[in-house]
Amino acid sequence: MISIIPFEERYAQDVIDLVLHFQNDGTRPMVTVDDQPDLRNIVDSYMHAGGNFWIAVENDRLIGSIGIMPCNQDIAILKKFFVYEEYRGNPHHLGQKLYKELLKFARDHHFKVIVLDTPKNTDRAHKFY
Repeated sequence: MISIIPFEERYAQDVIDLVLHFQNDGTRPMVTVDDQPDLRNIVDSYMHAGGNFWIAVENDRLIGSIGIMPCNQDIAILKKFFVYEEYRGNPHHLGQKLYKELLKFARDHHFKVIVLDTPKNTDRAHKFY
């Protein structure tokens, strides 16, 4: 069974592995965890800052993530939205489920604008939105 839950520290390395798996897919310059300080401290960077970070797990295996990071009281950034390939589309639609969780949080916290943080060459991500 797939569950979407707020980030738990025990999944920290799994989130890093998931993010780097997609970011370093050969379509853009290599990035490391050191280039992304938010990955080393998700609780402070997202949750304590007024945003949130969710993970999707199946049988204790991390399979997806999404985060929302506030810029100010009106604007937030959608970040670290990744889903392993086998959980996209039918039958799971995990990306849609994670995105709905983020949108509900954004509405509940009265964000007026959500900025997409994704490189120009990520056509699949742009199509999703």
